[in-house]
Amino acid sequence: NHHLSLKYDFHSYMVRSMEEEFQRIVGVSGPLWGFVVGFMLFNIKGSNLYFWIAIIPVSLVLLVGTKLQHVIATLALENAGIARFFPEAKLRPRDELFWFNKPELLLSLIHFILFQNAFELASFFWFWVCRTVSL
Repeated sequence: NHHLSLKYDFHSYMVRSMEEEFQRIVGVSGPLWGFVVGFMLFNIKGSNLYFWIAIIPVSLVLLVGTKLQHVIATLALENAGIARFFPEAKLRPRDELFWFNKPELLLSLIHFILFQNAFELASFFWFWVCRTVSL
């Protein structure tokens, strides 16, 4: 379809595009670093911030998972209703199924959940090592 030459390096194209996607999904952005800095600044002794901050990813996982389940169920029901009459019908994914018609918002929430879980795990091991070394 694209009339590419026989010397076109499809492998390097795939590697480059996968690296860009990986950086976008797993990379740490400015707002995430701002979250860490704010968390460190407001962590006052006796505030139990590590306990309260752990509630955020749990509630976000439940919220995002519920929304994704709703999207999957909606697409399955639409496909089941259409497939009876039109055997060649296919899924019709669309932005209207997501909050504010923005699937990127769901991706950003998943990114934040992954980052916060990694931050909490790293903090746990850091405090654990510091405590065992000081004993």
